[in-house]
Amino acid sequence: MEFKISEKNYQSNIYKSYIYHFILGIHTVSGIHIPYMTIWGGLTFFEIMLLQSYFTFMIFILEIPSGAIADFLGRKTALSLSAIAISLAALLYSMIPILLFFILAETFWAFGMALFSGTDEAFLYSSLKRMGKEDDLPKILGHNRTMRLIALTLSAPLGSVLAVLISLQFPMICLIFTYAVAFFVSLTFKEPIRTEQNNSGIKYLDILKEGFKELKRNKILRVLCFDRVIFDVLVFFLFWTYQPYLQEFNIPIILFGFITSLMNITNAVFMNLIPRFAKKIKSKIKLLILFDLIIGFAYLLMAFTTNMNLGIIMILIIVAFGYTRYLLYVN
Repeated sequence: MEFKISEKNYQSNIYKSYIYHFILGIHTVSGIHIPYMTIWGGLTFFEIMLLQSYFTFMIFILEIPSGAIADFLGRKTALSLSAIAISLAALLYSMIPILLFFILAETFWAFGMALFSGTDEAFLYSSLKRMGKEDDLPKILGHNRTMRLIALTLSAPLGSVLAVLISLQFPMICLIFTYAVAFFVSLTFKEPIRTEQNNSGIKYLDILKEGFKELKRNKILRVLCFDRVIFDVLVFFLFWTYQPYLQEFNIPIILFGFITSLMNITNAVFMNLIPRFAKKIKSKIKLLILFDLIIGFAYLLMAFTTNMNLGIIMILIIVAFGYTRYLLYVN
């Protein structure tokens, strides 16, 4: 009887993780991020990019201490602290448009993301292992990704509407309370009894060295790594430039969120289509080259077109083939 009760509690972790991921996926600022930072925040585009570089660097720095927190305080606690940290980041971002506050906000946001990274998968794996269902992990992770994508798709247009009807600041204020709800959901998680061995003693420097040795030995792997790094940078660049690009066409801010949602829907559709299509193509390298050519051609058309509709279509094409190209590497 005791085992059945325990198993039921661990099963509830799975269902609650769907709710947790849906809440974390709510991002009412995503569709108006650039106008928010430039108009309300008073930053230049260069300053925004510097902030994002700082954010990425801080995630790198905070990965190890955040992993230690998950090890010593528990994964449930780490997930709770993650929600608190991001909620505090939203608070700092919405208070006063001062660069120092934005830097502090990015620090807290990076800390929250670092706490979440890896901890979430480990928490779910431990929960599933207690039920003898650890093979279900990929499916559960897929469901969580879907929940976040749905939340982002619904919240982006809502944020742009709130920005126009109330203020640019208000969508960020909403995130304070949104992530606070995620914190309360995380408190209901049941911490799994950890039976797996702790691998924290692995020397990451040794792993890094082995990785470079493999790159030196394997020419094909070097080419693939170079291709992925270069094109992933170009594809990721779209995330920060599509809103300024829309502003060049004088598209109203209220429509930004709807276009963002359309990008998310395109991403979701092609994430399901690409694996099926890839199965029918023998040469994955040729398929990868084709994707690269499509992305490059779309960027060129974006640069020279004066047609708003064609520009938006090119954005969606880059999302369709750029955001999903990593699936070919998995294959």
